[in-house]
Amino acid sequence: MIVALLVDPDDSPDFPKNSAEVLGRPLAAYPLIAAKGSQFVRRTYLQSSSPVVSRVGAQYGASGLVPPKQDHKEPLADEALIAHAWPQIVDDLKAEKADPELLVILFANTGVVSAKLIDDGVQALLDDPALDCAATVSLYDRWTPRRAMRENAAGTLEPYTARVPEAGAAWFPDWGAVVARPRVLDALRADSPPLAYLGEKILPLKQVGGGPVDRLWQVPKMEHWLRQQGVRDAPRPEPKQKPAPKSGRR
Repeated sequence: MIVALLVDPDDSPDFPKNSAEVLGRPLAAYPLIAAKGSQFVRRTYLQSSSPVVSRVGAQYGASGLVPPKQDHKEPLADEALIAHAWPQIVDDLKAEKADPELLVILFANTGVVSAKLIDDGVQALLDDPALDCAATVSLYDRWTPRRAMRENAAGTLEPYTARVPEAGAAWFPDWGAVVARPRVLDALRADSPPLAYLGEKILPLKQVGGGPVDRLWQVPKMEHWLRQQGVRDAPRPEPKQKPAPKSGRR
C-alpha cells in the first residue's frame, strides 16, 4: 500500500504551531489536498501537536499519529519526526495485514506540492527499484554553496567552506514532497544527519519557487505559486476525483 505522512516541523518563527493562512486556508491544507488528489495514495497519516494542523488533518481524513515528546524548547528536526512516525505507520498497516510499499512525506509548513508531482515521484520509484526516493527540488543558483559566507572570530566574512569548483545548477530540496522507500526509512534515526530520509539515489522532481513558509513575507510568494497552479482563493475547490488505480496496485 502506498501511503502519505504529513509531518509538522514547528520551526516557523512568524507562525508558531504552523498557523499560517494562505489564500484563506490553513497552509497545511495544501499538501493534504495534493495527497487526496493522488491516484496512488491510499491513506494519509498526520503527526502534529498543533491544533490548527490537527483540525485541518481531520477535515481531510488524515489518520492521527502520536507526536513525539519534546523536553526542550528547540523544535525537533525533520529526521526525528519521520523516524518517530514511521514505526507507527508500519504497525497500523500490519494490523490490516498490509505493508507500506512507499511513503509520501509531506510537510505542514509548505504548500508547494501537487498531486501530479506526487504521482510522478511514485511512478518513478515503481518503475526503477534502484531509486531510494524522489524529492521535489527548486533551483536556487543565487544561494549555491560556492557563494555562501560566514562570520569569523574577527567579525568579517569568509567563505563558508573551502572553495569548490563550478558543479552546475544548485538544486535544493524544497520540502514539497518526498517519495521514500521503506529500506531508507527503516534505517532512519532521530539523530540521523539532515536529509537522511532521502537516501543516496535521489530522483529530482524539479519545480520553481519551492520552500517552507517561515516568515510573513513568504506568504505572498506562496500565494503566487498556488495561483500559478490554478488554485483559487477560499472557498477552496473540491479535490478532483481520483483516476482509477492501475491494475495490480492496492
